[in-house]
Amino acid sequence: MFSEILNFAGLGVQGWGAAQAIIGIINFSEGHSQANAQKKEEGMGKIVGGGIIFAAGTALVPLLSQFIGA
Repeated sequence: MFSEILNFAGLGVQGWGAAQAIIGIINFSEGHSQANAQKKEEGMGKIVGGGIIFAAGTALVPLLSQFIGA
């Protein structure tokens, strides 16, 4: 039961990271088309941050079940 909850949480974290990366791509392309360096920087930060969050959901959340002993 607990491992299923952790799997669901991992999917949620992956979805959140993917959504942040998509928002970052939109911000980056908007900044690129408007020649707005600040918007491009914000978009790139969201892309990288979303990728890190997605990777954490993929790699770290499943390890919690081993760490807790479930």
